[in-house]
Amino acid sequence: MIYRMHVVKGLFQPETSLYQLQKAEAFSGIGLKLILLYLLSFIIFAASTYFGIGTETYSGTITERTNEEFEAGKLLLLGGRLVLSLLDTTLFIWFAAFVFWLCLNVDYIKAVIVQMIVFSIYLAEQAITSLVLVLFDLNQASNPFSFGVISQYFIRNEYWNHFFGAMTLFQFAAISLLYYYLKNLTGRNKYLTLTVILVVYVITWLFTALTAYIEVPVLLRRWF
Repeated sequence: MIYRMHVVKGLFQPETSLYQLQKAEAFSGIGLKLILLYLLSFIIFAASTYFGIGTETYSGTITERTNEEFEAGKLLLLGGRLVLSLLDTTLFIWFAAFVFWLCLNVDYIKAVIVQMIVFSIYLAEQAITSLVLVLFDLNQASNPFSFGVISQYFIRNEYWNHFFGAMTLFQFAAISLLYYYLKNLTGRNKYLTLTVILVVYVITWLFTALTAYIEVPVLLRRWF
């Protein structure tokens, strides 16, 4: 049976997509959909950077440097964010699939396909969240879809506020969908499957918090 890659179908018709994945012996349409996901990620990262999301600390240094230095810094910042979008997509789809293949003995191509489906939730989250943050002039730690809003009432540490800000309702929806697919594609214990997924996401949240916490102006001063 040939499995034809349909991200939207995998997202909204998981039962049908799972059945086809279980029976699949060959795959088609993966390359084109991968290019599309990379392109969408690139566009969303570029748009969010343009509107200043994740660059608040750098924007606050506009009075400390000349106009030429500030604009050059913005270009460097944009370039870094675009490289980050490529790295982010690659790690999310290819590296996470490798971890699931290694730990859960899931067919690697099938794990990649599942990650592509789940990645669409991540892209939707980025687009919706960026719009909300711009409209209401919020930072990433104050994302209304995350636990960052609550954590700020109890935790004064900025890093951990960013960590909880990375834990969103979209992320838990992604975890649920990923668990549904993987527990039916692997012969391993369902608790082990859930544990592996949660470990991957906790590491992701830690890394996301780190990139948000790092003071951009300090890094850029090394260049100017």
